[in-house]
Amino acid sequence: MAKHLVQHNNSGLPALRAGLSKKQIASLAEGSVDEVLESGNAFGMAEALAAMEEFVKTVRKDERYVQHLRDELAKHHGRITTPSGARIESCEAGVSYDYSSNGEWRELEAQLKLLTEQKKAVEEKLRSIAPGRMVVDPETGEVIEGAFKSSRSTYRITLAK
Repeated sequence: MAKHLVQHNNSGLPALRAGLSKKQIASLAEGSVDEVLESGNAFGMAEALAAMEEFVKTVRKDERYVQHLRDELAKHHGRITTPSGARIESCEAGVSYDYSSNGEWRELEAQLKLLTEQKKAVEEKLRSIAPGRMVVDPETGEVIEGAFKSSRSTYRITLAK
């Protein structure tokens, strides 16, 4: 790990400086996980990661920040490359179209809605049958097998308000 780029705090997370490449970030992340596995401070790291995610999400959706960044980019013809090689560009995102005035589109949309409702009803019926168990549908005579359920164990963290 690139020790000169990082200094770890009590949670095991690195205090990052600006201008890291994806490769350097991956190396820092791996080193941080290694340090937490050695130190045993998994709870501190989980809380710090959640706080950082919330911070990033909050800053990125702040319209004042976004507008200021766009204004600064406009001074550089909409694009800048940082000294570390990161490229920051103005772009249009979230483009949407309104198709509702088209009759063919409205008809297809209605069919999709009906099919989605039918699919949900079938899924609900299959969930009501124990996994692996077979029953006969009294209306159709069809043999139906219950849906198998799977999940992935992970963790959840809720930050204080």
